[in-house]
Amino acid sequence: MDEELKQVWVASAAVESLQGEIDQAESNLDTAIDEAVKAGADPDAIGNAANLTASELSGRVPVLPAEPA
Repeated sequence: MDEELKQVWVASAAVESLQGEIDQAESNLDTAIDEAVKAGADPDAIGNAANLTASELSGRVPVLPAEPA
């Protein structure tokens, strides 16, 4: 039983570590998007570069309107 619990602890730690990396990457993406918006980059080009739909992009940058679906 201890070996199974060890596997759970190891897997849980891996997930927590990866979540931290994801959080940092999303923060870096938000910063890069903000800088691109402030520099006047085209919202479509930003969305394409970030691999985000217009709706997803406007969720990250509320000042950008979402295109109608």
